Amino acid sequence: MTWYEVKHLNGKVDYSYGDSEKQVLFDYISHGEWELRIREWRPKKLDYKSLRTFYTELHNALNSGLQLSEAISHLAMSSTNSIISDVCKALLGELNKGIDLNEALEKLTTSSAAPYCQLINSKGTREDCEKSLSVSIDQLKALLDWSQRLLKAIVYPFCVIQIALIILIVNHALQQQGKESFLFTLSKDIAIYLLCSLLQLASIRSLYLGQACYWLEKLSRSFRLTKLFTLLSTSRQTGLSLQQALLRMPDYFQYQPIKQEIYQAYYCLRLGQHYSSSFPSHWFPKASAIAMHSAEQGGNIERALLLAATEHQKQWHKHISFLEKLIPALCLFIAGSVVASALVSIYLPLLEVP
Repeated sequence: MTWYEVKHLNGKVDYSYGDSEKQVLFDYISHGEWELRIREWRPKKLDYKSLRTFYTELHNALNSGLQLSEAISHLAMSSTNSIISDVCKALLGELNKGIDLNEALEKLTTSSAAPYCQLINSKGTREDCEKSLSVSIDQLKALLDWSQRLLKAIVYPFCVIQIALIILIVNHALQQQGKESFLFTLSKDIAIYLLCSLLQLASIRSLYLGQACYWLEKLSRSFRLTKLFTLLSTSRQTGLSLQQALLRMPDYFQYQPIKQEIYQAYYCLRLGQHYSSSFPSHWFPKASAIAMHSAEQGGNIERALLLAATEHQKQWHKHISFLEKLIPALCLFIAGSVVASALVSIYLPLLEVP
């Protein structure tokens, strides 16, 4: 299915999601609207950062007393962000067809951020929707903050690497000046500089948009479990049961082993097994393991989930603090190696024994 832009004779623009242009045209004709032009529309989809901005603006509009459809209509007309304005126009068209907000918003969101659309409780009262938006904003804020911390850690070392590469290029140019290999050496150094710059820009952009999630999932188990338990808590605040929340969790991850663990836990619970035999043991470390055992004896699973989330958050904060120190150190080591090679090439002729 594809998005289509529908222009009316009076200048009004709508967006519709359908199988074909003919189907969209038939829908409008069935409502008595004939004079319009239809063309395919490729929306710029919301990522983590823009989705958080949309949630924040929608939450503020609801907080001012507007209903959900009124809030989206208001943002479509008044938002200064053209992407969010177009998204709201498209959402209005889908809502008028009876499509749920979550389902409609998923079509306008990147695949990595789409699962966060399911955190919105659009079927309850305005207060329920406000609450779900608030916890969703917190989830996306945490995800973006982790990336922002790493971004701040690499900015200075990346600048040092840039300076080191420029020093190396200038040094090689001065040494090779007048030689036959001058142009070859210069073009090779510039190619290395451009490649390194592109890699740095891609890394900075990825971290700025909060897209460090994929490789953090692969590298750190504490990150995976911190994300899992915070999302479980958020999903349950929207009114889902533990099993229902678990069933949705694999959509938030790209790392296959954690997906398999979640599915295994879900189906074990569905089969009626005890909590301790359903969940992997490393999900509930230290005090949370005792709380889990107590839950099987008639206690409350909520305490075990809370203690596990707290423990994994502590471990993850230690790990991200370590990464904030390790990544700049590695970058500075690379920059130092480049500068050192330039210095050696400068002073090597002086060290040669006649």
